[in-house]
Parts: sequence; structure tokens; C-alpha cells
Amino acid sequence: MKKALLILSVLGMGVAQTSGAAVNTISNSTLTYSRANIANSNSYGSSQNIYSTNNGGVHVSNNSEITRAIRVLKQKGSELDTLSRRLYAEKQQQFKAVLDQNSAPAIAAARASRVALSRSSGYCARYVRKALQSAGYEFTPNPSAYQYATRGTLAQAGFTKISNNTPTQVGDVVVFDRSSKHPHGHIQIFDGSHWISDFRQNSISPYSNIYGYSTWRDSQYVDDASNRGIYLAMADN
Repeated sequence: MKKALLILSVLGMGVAQTSGAAVNTISNSTLTYSRANIANSNSYGSSQNIYSTNNGGVHVSNNSEITRAIRVLKQKGSELDTLSRRLYAEKQQQFKAVLDQNSAPAIAAARASRVALSRSSGYCARYVRKALQSAGYEFTPNPSAYQYATRGTLAQAGFTKISNNTPTQVGDVVVFDRSSKHPHGHIQIFDGSHWISDFRQNSISPYSNIYGYSTWRDSQYVDDASNRGIYLAMADN
């Protein structure tokens, strides 16, 4: 009670002015907070929140001022959210503009598409490796397809592992795990229309059964989630 009266005294409020008021005080090492519900005073007819700091500074805000402050904060939060969305959209557009026929993923995909066979020869790792190297990717070749994922070869070449649920874009590489039936696994690259390994596939999986796989994307284009509207005219290459 003494602390509350001291705060009120700083504000020029005498003991007589607080007669009949219910005062609650919460105090810690840095801040004293008092809430006074002054029902019997004409000068102070509404609830007030009184804050006093150890350095003597005092600030009083009534409920309407607090409500206005909250409204302003909400508005600022909404503005920041809108700005964040706009910046993200602009970044997406920037990546889409860069991913053209002269980009490394596009060059690799075009090469794979040009030399694709009509059916599998069993040399998917060789075909995809040459396609990637033709685009300037540098890495140590592996004898087996699955090793491009497990040995960190694609990461060494500048690729990032992404979710298999991410919309596919030109130049994405998929590596299938090895199995007892397919001990070398499988590797392929997307050309904008088809998955290409040593041959042009009808679907993402060359197998009749389901096998695990990982998806890899050139790290420079990871933020370009969908690549909508950017497909290569392979026939022109």
C-alpha cells in the first residue's frame, strides 16, 4: 500500500483523491505496477494502469490507450506479413527468370534428352553423369547409380536434397535406392516433360514395384519451388 501511495503521490494525486479506491500492487526488482480502480473520484473515473520504474520514470495509460496501442500493433503485424509475402514472391520471380535454357540444370536436362535411348541399356549412371558434366557440374564419378546420393556426390556437385513432394522442375535429379533386385539403384534427370536416365521413361519410377528414392536440385534454384511455365523446347536443341 505504501508503494502504491508513493506512486500516486508522484503523479500529484493526494491521499484524499484515492479515498475509496481499490489498489493492487505488483513489484519486482525493476518495475512496480499498480492498478487503481477509482470509483469515487470525478477526476479519475476510469481504470488506470500506473507503471513506475526504479529510475523514477512514471507512465500512465488508461484502457482506451492500451486498446489503441494493441490495434496499432496488430496493424503493423499485418503490414509486415504483407511485405514478407511480397518479398518472397519477388524472389520466386527472380529465380524463375534465371532458370532458362542457358542455366546448368537446363543444359544437363537437354543433353540427357538428346541422347536418350528408346529402352534401358542398364547404364543410367553413365548417361546421367555425362549429362551433368556437360553442364559444368564437377564431381567424382561413381560406378553405381545409388552412390550419387549415398556418397555425397550430388552434394559435392552443388545439389541439395529436397522433399520428394516438391513440385518438379527442369534439371531435378532422382536417385533410387539399391535393392536385392536392383543392386546398383537408378538415377534420372527431369527434362520438363519426362524423366530421363539412359532412356526416356514413362513415369518417375522405371520399376513395376515401389522403391525408396531421394530428389536433388541445384542449390541455386532450391527456392524456386514449382518452375511453373518454364519448360524446355527440347526439339529445338
